[in-house]
Amino acid sequence: MNLLMKYLSKEQIEAIDHYIMHEARPVDRAFYLYRQGKGSAEDVIQALQSYQNQDGGFGHALEPDSRLTESSVLNTTIAFQFLSRLPVNGDHQMVQKGLNYLIQQYNATHGTWPIVPAAINQVPRAPWWNVNEETGETSFEKTPGNPAAEILGYFQHYRKYIPLRILEQIQSSVMKRWDEIDEWEMHEVQCYYRLAELTNNEEIRARIIRKMRQNVNEIFLLTKKQWAGYGLQPMVIVKEENSPLYSVLEGVVEENHQWFSSQLEKAGYWKPGWEWGQYPKEWEQAKKEWCSYITVMACF
Repeated sequence: MNLLMKYLSKEQIEAIDHYIMHEARPVDRAFYLYRQGKGSAEDVIQALQSYQNQDGGFGHALEPDSRLTESSVLNTTIAFQFLSRLPVNGDHQMVQKGLNYLIQQYNATHGTWPIVPAAINQVPRAPWWNVNEETGETSFEKTPGNPAAEILGYFQHYRKYIPLRILEQIQSSVMKRWDEIDEWEMHEVQCYYRLAELTNNEEIRARIIRKMRQNVNEIFLLTKKQWAGYGLQPMVIVKEENSPLYSVLEGVVEENHQWFSSQLEKAGYWKPGWEWGQYPKEWEQAKKEWCSYITVMACF
């Protein structure tokens, strides 16, 4: 059971349900209903279709901080966060097209993906997605495990449909990066944890979990004062008692879930803990979409 559910009152749960049914994005609502046994996986896929482009990638602000209609690796990984949790095989057309898009975007020379295209500079966006026109880079190239580790997780999840040569090359570079990390960036950590959850390679999983257990004090925000700011809270990773990190964070995790339950708005949603500081009209729309995504994903 999701630990958060222990700390939500009946009234809060009812408010969340009402909010999702009336205000959430269709894709988030479909996923919520599916996880509750009230909807189908096909409903989620149908909702995702409006985000997938002809090239197989996903766009259209599935990740709300990028208002680009064109495909991006960023938005495509968000799509796979949904797809990988559905009983959908790699031969499904949506999955196949998405995997092919990610393969085509892979830079084999550098072992990396362009997380967003330069075209993002032409649309409203969060400032951290700005692309340097000369180098084609954002600030995320310094932490290449985001998105490489997460993508490796999807490739291993659907490994039957990924060329072995590509799979082995990506695995080598991703795990080399993991062994080298000595400064922790929250998004990169989450990508590696998703890999640990998705992989059927027990050695990879063990290496990731072992290093995370050894570095919990550096990886996570551990106090209420810190939780009011921006960073990786334990509850984002440790959602259930059977999590491999629960035993080393038990007291803090329980307190974090309890604290997070107290942050629920009366209308039944959680707000993002960041702002763009630009494009105020578009940010308001993105903020609404983030409330939807954050609230649904917090429940599972």
